[in-house]
Amino acid sequence: MERYEVADGCEYVLGDAFDVLNKYRDEAAAVFLDDAWASPERITRLEAFYDTHPFTEEMAAEAGDVDTSTTSVDILSASHDALKQGGWLVSDAQDWVAPHIIQYLVSEWGDASQAHEEYDGGGYRKVGGVTFLNESGTPSRQTKGTFLSRGGYFVVFAHKGPTDRKTDVSARQLATQPRVEEDYGWMSLKPIEPYANWIRGLVDPGELILVPCAGTAPAALAAERVFGDDARYVCIDTDKEAFEAFKRRREAEL
Repeated sequence: MERYEVADGCEYVLGDAFDVLNKYRDEAAAVFLDDAWASPERITRLEAFYDTHPFTEEMAAEAGDVDTSTTSVDILSASHDALKQGGWLVSDAQDWVAPHIIQYLVSEWGDASQAHEEYDGGGYRKVGGVTFLNESGTPSRQTKGTFLSRGGYFVVFAHKGPTDRKTDVSARQLATQPRVEEDYGWMSLKPIEPYANWIRGLVDPGELILVPCAGTAPAALAAERVFGDDARYVCIDTDKEAFEAFKRRREAEL
């Protein structure tokens, strides 16, 4: 495990997300997760060059994948333990994994999706997402497919136990998709502004944000954009190239 100080109170850690998350118990106000979701045939279909892992050990067994040292369920469980009571999980999810993560959250964290003010539990709250726009402001169809275009990605929201962190910021955000020529040497690049809006609504200055499977870590950059010197985050990734891409993006964006 290697730790790099990015700024005062801000770190990028090279290590296994499960191991790093387990070092934080009841500390984080929010976990912004962009997991390397190993949906079936992800590497061959999407040409992902980074490591992926199965959602559950059972799915790994069905796919003939023997490496179950870390699963997505492990990371979700560790994220729950790392959150403060009332803290939020904000998890990016493509269309294959979104139903699986919602089902897991309802089963293990609880179902807060129909909750009113008197509800005293936590769990899955809502599914939102990011819709990409072209420069003209019209919805993008850049993610092409003969079985419908995505034009963005899902984001799943959940909280640990009852929460007084409430906001009218939309769970569904519009954003211009970052240009390919500005990918900083990294395959997956997401916009910063949606995460800035969610952070403004759910996190206070100086509170800890954890960013497992960070890549170029738009949520961390959003925290710095929103809070400045009061930003506090820990990004986690296994790939040194992800950290290098993050540093280049941070220098350009901030």
